[in-house]
Amino acid sequence: MIALAFTELLLVLAAATLGLRTTSVLIPRVNPLLRLLVSMVIGAALVVLTLRISDRYQVHDLGLGLLMSLSPVGVFDLAKWWFRWSR
Repeated sequence: MIALAFTELLLVLAAATLGLRTTSVLIPRVNPLLRLLVSMVIGAALVVLTLRISDRYQVHDLGLGLLMSLSPVGVFDLAKWWFRWSR
């Protein structure tokens, strides 16, 4: 139960990383809250797509590991977003 919650948290952080980095290139000057919302939607779509592709090729652990490796960067990206938003 705790492991599942921790895994989901790490996937959310990976989605935040993928989404924030994508929107920083596509839409750099918008309302920060709107950017965060769009980032989470884009990031969630990329995470789901990655997991589906890795499931299709029967390498689920590889896809999950790839996304888990992005999770620490998600903490940094969210902190950077928060710092810029609070200014």
